[in-house]
Amino acid sequence: MSQEMNIEKMMQKLENQQRLIQQLTEENETLYQQFNHLMVRNNKLLQRIDDQQRIIDDMHLRMEELQLISHNQLRLNDRLRSGAPGLRAATQPSGDLDLESLYQRWKSYPAQVSQNAPNLRKQVLMLGLLLKNGSMSAAELFAACEVGGVTGARYVSLLKKFGLIHYSGARKKGRYELTPSGNRFVSATPPLPLAAGNVVASEMPEGIPLRKNVTVSRPIEE
Repeated sequence: MSQEMNIEKMMQKLENQQRLIQQLTEENETLYQQFNHLMVRNNKLLQRIDDQQRIIDDMHLRMEELQLISHNQLRLNDRLRSGAPGLRAATQPSGDLDLESLYQRWKSYPAQVSQNAPNLRKQVLMLGLLLKNGSMSAAELFAACEVGGVTGARYVSLLKKFGLIHYSGARKKGRYELTPSGNRFVSATPPLPLAAGNVVASEMPEGIPLRKNVTVSRPIEE
């Protein structure tokens, strides 16, 4: 009897141990799944950290480029303020040029529809600088007029449209120059004498059509 009781207790202990082993196995499986899940999340976080680090590195490079640009701009401004030989003079129109008179003539120029005074004055300044310097690169011209690349490109495009300036040379190393018509307009050269018996429009730059000749009738002599 005692032996049977011992066997029963042993069997019960064995069942308890098996249940415990099963529970531990299930818990271990759960923990293993959670560990895998955490590893996946950890890998994703590491990838995001790498991406963020690359963005930070790019930002540092851009900051260095901007600091270099700012430093160069400050040096240019200092040279302009200090009147470096040849530099300050190159960024100012000729003293003989009446910019106000040129502005008024440009404002009322045939087919000129813009009435924005600041824009027109910047365009006039460009014409005056090109008259004085003969030719200027886009960077020199835009810096002298204190306009950005987009705005400056819009201004020179308009002046080219009216045939007052043209671009010569390679795309990146070329320079802007006044056309003969532009030179006459800026210098206020008097127009050519009218042909006998005809009234013609004043000479227009390339690309702008002239008005048709108008015959002036003469009175019949008695």
